[in-house]
Amino acid sequence: MVDAAATIALETLRDLFIEEVRFLSGVEGQVEDVARDLQAMRGFLKDADKRQDRYNSDSVGKWVLELMDLATRAEDVLEKYAVEVASKRGAKNLKKRLKRLTCILGECLAIHEIGKEAGGIMSRMDKLTKDLVSISNGDQGSSSFECNDDQRLLRQTYGHEIEEHFVGMKNDIDLLVLRMKNDDRSSRVISICGVGGLGKTTLARKIYQDKAVLFCFEARAWVCITQKFQAKAVFREILRQLLSGENNERVMRMEEVELVTELYNIQKLKKCLVVLDDIWEMDHWDILKKTFPLAESNSKILLTRRNQRIADTEFVHKLEFMTEDESWDLLQKIALPPIHESETNSKQFEAIGRELVHKCGCLPLAVSVIGGILRGQQYLGDWKKVLENMDSHLKHGKGVHATDKRVEQVLNLSYNVLPYYLKLCFLYLGCFPEDKDIHAEDVYLIWMAEGLVSSCDEGRNETLWDVAERYLNELASKCMVHVKLVTDTRTFESFKSCCLHDLVRDLCLSKGIEEEFFEVMDSQKQCGSSHGKIRRLAINLGDVGACSVAQFKNANLRSLLFLCNGDIGFYNSTNILQNLLSDALLRSLKVLVLENCKFEDGKLPHAVRKLVMLKHLSIRHSLCDEVQEFVCKLPCLQSMDLRAEIYIKLPNSIDKMGRLRHLFLTQNVIGKIDGGRLRLDGLTELETLIGFNSEIFNSKHLLKLTNLRRFRGYVIGIESFSVVVDHITKLKDQIWEASLEISMTDLTSEEGSLLIDSLMHCPLSYLKIDGELSRMPNWDPQVLQNLSTLILYRSVIWEDPMEILQHLPCLRRLHLLFEAFVGTKMVCRSKGFPQLKSLELGFLTNLVEWRVEEKAMQNLSDLTIYECPELMMIPEGMIFMASITNLTILEMPRNFIERLRREDYHKISHIPFIDLGEPHCCPL
Repeated sequence: MVDAAATIALETLRDLFIEEVRFLSGVEGQVEDVARDLQAMRGFLKDADKRQDRYNSDSVGKWVLELMDLATRAEDVLEKYAVEVASKRGAKNLKKRLKRLTCILGECLAIHEIGKEAGGIMSRMDKLTKDLVSISNGDQGSSSFECNDDQRLLRQTYGHEIEEHFVGMKNDIDLLVLRMKNDDRSSRVISICGVGGLGKTTLARKIYQDKAVLFCFEARAWVCITQKFQAKAVFREILRQLLSGENNERVMRMEEVELVTELYNIQKLKKCLVVLDDIWEMDHWDILKKTFPLAESNSKILLTRRNQRIADTEFVHKLEFMTEDESWDLLQKIALPPIHESETNSKQFEAIGRELVHKCGCLPLAVSVIGGILRGQQYLGDWKKVLENMDSHLKHGKGVHATDKRVEQVLNLSYNVLPYYLKLCFLYLGCFPEDKDIHAEDVYLIWMAEGLVSSCDEGRNETLWDVAERYLNELASKCMVHVKLVTDTRTFESFKSCCLHDLVRDLCLSKGIEEEFFEVMDSQKQCGSSHGKIRRLAINLGDVGACSVAQFKNANLRSLLFLCNGDIGFYNSTNILQNLLSDALLRSLKVLVLENCKFEDGKLPHAVRKLVMLKHLSIRHSLCDEVQEFVCKLPCLQSMDLRAEIYIKLPNSIDKMGRLRHLFLTQNVIGKIDGGRLRLDGLTELETLIGFNSEIFNSKHLLKLTNLRRFRGYVIGIESFSVVVDHITKLKDQIWEASLEISMTDLTSEEGSLLIDSLMHCPLSYLKIDGELSRMPNWDPQVLQNLSTLILYRSVIWEDPMEILQHLPCLRRLHLLFEAFVGTKMVCRSKGFPQLKSLELGFLTNLVEWRVEEKAMQNLSDLTIYECPELMMIPEGMIFMASITNLTILEMPRNFIERLRREDYHKISHIPFIDLGEPHCCPL
């Protein structure tokens, strides 16, 4: 609780007193004092974050609560100035309003009520600063140390332990044993990584005890590191075990330098296996690795860790969750006697047992805990009771003779060791519905709007978006979230979405509620019982009714999220919004997400105009046909996601939103009624423009957008095409993602051909061309390095396009559709298409022969062919494409299908999933 809650307060105060103050002039006195105090507090907090007893400190906890209350008061006071004073003085833009706050801060001190509160805030800040110095210097009491020692002993592991109940991991064991036996020096250091409770230690112990591994090494050592790291003690224990107990007294007398030297030398003389179990910090590994002669011996080091970035290991084995079948086998071994009363009874136990392991998320530790609870419970009624109270059993160990809190302790430990800035970002993920992939870009936008992403972490030429992406990467590397990578539109690693394991989400929810970070309303919590300290409210649509939200009253909300939980259609949120937004209840709101909502008259409630502090607005997947003019007048708005489900009309004044940095649109945008195009030239701060349409927006205004980092556009007409390509090419050193769809009836002119050729200088990752080309573009593969997705549509190319396309180094997805190629023969050469994952050929009516040479398309996983009536057969080279997993054949002639099922079946027999669809002529 300490780090997250304190950081909420510190980041909030920093934003209000420091970062926003850069817009002010002549700020001095109390604000400068606050800034200095805040810097000192942040330093103390970072020191406290490194203390091993910090999680059990009552004094730090009380200090955090005090700081939270102070932050709330300070934020409310300053925002009251912004809303009640600055907005009424008629300032025309935010910068002028904030400059006006310089005067207001001085004026308000003369006002009795405000002045008294401001003075109280400064006084309490001074006291808290002094208190934190005292806490940091340390009187924590002995109880917390004793508690930590007990927990450390519980987490201690040993190499000689035998797993009583063991299931699965056969492939993991075989792979790692092979690595251990192999003398190749590319696998000197091996890591097993994964979330806590996944079985990393169990797997490492199986490797350590394997007979084939025992035969390969002359000496072994197993040391459990944990967080209470003492290098000298670790060195001594490794050496003691490698010497098999010889010279124990001499080892105990050695100083650190002697220990390191002796360890180094013995590993050069003997082939040793050293297991370092549960290593947490990069610094710990940097200290330990000096004792291992990795370049001079055949010894091996095996690490277990939760953080993928702990060590620069040569081989990383990421341990996956058990399957449901493996989880059920484990539960049976622990909980059920070997003989059941009857087959019927056994099936009933299995049905409940599978529900139990599903709720455990197939996490071995959780399954083991539940198995221990069920051991000896031979009645179905007892199992059903455990199923109904899973959360309580996993958290508190109810029903276990020796209370088993291992799951809670393991997950808490993973949370506690997060850096202070990641705790906040992690907690926010608890707002999203269960079992739902969370769009990465949604996460970034909300984190930024809430101020959870610090500009202090920006590197050279980085933006807050880049920092947010790095934060998510850190959470993934620490196994706190699962991420899905974007693999078909960008050439560098980026994230498409993320999600939380069920038990990790439970941890997130419990911590979020405990620290008053957010409240979630769903089927489990129908009542709006929040008090004034809750700053974030997430409403899972489909699980909660309007009457439940009607009771919610909170003037201090910073985030309000209407999120869709499943396929519920569109949720009428107008009445709920009017209730929540009435009477200025939400004038401090910074984030408003309205997902899968529908509104009265298809327009946002007029109360939204009151949200003068709003930074992020999203109506993604909602039924909204118009964004009103007042949205463009919200002074703080930095990001808008207007990807609604229907055509949406934008106001003419959208170019007046000078602070807007991220704008997301669909092609279903309607501009001015008179047929003119909307202006964009005022959006000079814009970094993200998704859904640009040259028919709606004036393409020449793009030239004013010099800060673009992400661009996805739809272009019609040579003039717009030329402007867009020229601008993106000029920004190629700063643009991270560029996608372009070009739609023209004819690109065969000289100007059109030259523009198509010039695309190779654009940093495009996605390109779709719909229109006739005079020839295949003259693209140099050495220049066109970024392109990962290419779709050619109605291109009418006579020459074989594969001759050029197969040399594109990063092409992962290729679609040739609707007479994109009108020749009769295509050839994919050996070693061509090195990265291609997906290939789609459709409506190529002249294609007769397609040849694939050996070693072509070695990474292809998905192949789709349809409506190619003249194609004689599948290529012989399919035999060599071992990576392919999905083959789809649709609307093809009967003789083609017949051949595939008979004489050509050997070409595709290795493919796991084959869909031959229906033959074009008639069913077989």
